[in-house]
Amino acid sequence: MFIFFAAFWVSFMTIYSVYYYKVSSKLDESIVAVAKDLPNTIIGNAASIDSDKNMIYSEGISQVIPGLLKDSTSFLSPVPDTFFVSFNNTYSKAHIEKFYEGLVSRFINHPPIAFKNLKENERLLLSYFFENVHLPDGFRVSEKTIEFKGKKIRALQYHPHNSSDTAHVSFYKNDQNHGEYALKVKINDGNEELVMYSNPSCYQWANAELMAMKLTGNPAYRYLPGNDQSVLIPEIDFNIVKDFDKAKDYSNPVLNNYNLVEERSKFKISPPKSGGPLEVNESFNTVNNFIMNGQVLYYIVEKGKIKPYFIMYVTNPEILKPARAQR
Repeated sequence: MFIFFAAFWVSFMTIYSVYYYKVSSKLDESIVAVAKDLPNTIIGNAASIDSDKNMIYSEGISQVIPGLLKDSTSFLSPVPDTFFVSFNNTYSKAHIEKFYEGLVSRFINHPPIAFKNLKENERLLLSYFFENVHLPDGFRVSEKTIEFKGKKIRALQYHPHNSSDTAHVSFYKNDQNHGEYALKVKINDGNEELVMYSNPSCYQWANAELMAMKLTGNPAYRYLPGNDQSVLIPEIDFNIVKDFDKAKDYSNPVLNNYNLVEERSKFKISPPKSGGPLEVNESFNTVNNFIMNGQVLYYIVEKGKIKPYFIMYVTNPEILKPARAQR
């Protein structure tokens, strides 16, 4: 009976994991993908030659292994424990079950996990970054879509209705550089800042980060949208798994000690449950909009720290949610 149950449990975990990461998009409409199937997306620090690709960057496995030496001048702050879990051990049923218990205590409803290509006692290294950013009042789901590199995608809308909506949100625009906009948003009870920045004439994420800091650091660029104005920005909701390839991704000899290295990034930016409808509502459309598209930078910084713990640079729509089908 025990053998039958164990076999059933492993089979169930494998099937359910495949279901979650392959089919979940039909349930929550997020972008669910394996990194190797995203030719225009880099998981990690993108080089300048990849400036035309999306970049999703956190410390990831470097945060798990102290042996991965880091240059403090170029790497990020570690992801807060609230949004990060890791596994650095041998593969066994007992170890995976213990890890999973800790995983679901922090990320409720996460499906069971299994790795069918691993054998008992082989080395496994996991890095999981999961964060759902809850935006403050003034944001809502946009009925209008925006165009991003030739594709219609879903957007979030910022349109303050009263002075309290601006307490946690600042909008900046540079009239001398059309399309250069930034939103700086206090999140997680004011302990962190999310910056969203677009500049059609900037093509590298490192330059965009510097220019975003310059724009948001100058009060002269701050602007309060009028009654007929909104800011539209791509809606972000993805779940991406990267299995490291020994030939391509094992840049440090320390990784040779592992049979499987995997990094998972699940990130979502959500409108508030109050202060803005979660459902699509055309009654909130405005005539004039500041549209952030083309190249959009997102990064999150903890209060009291200089370096962000998460940076995303979007230049290609393959990780963005496509426009809803017309009914």
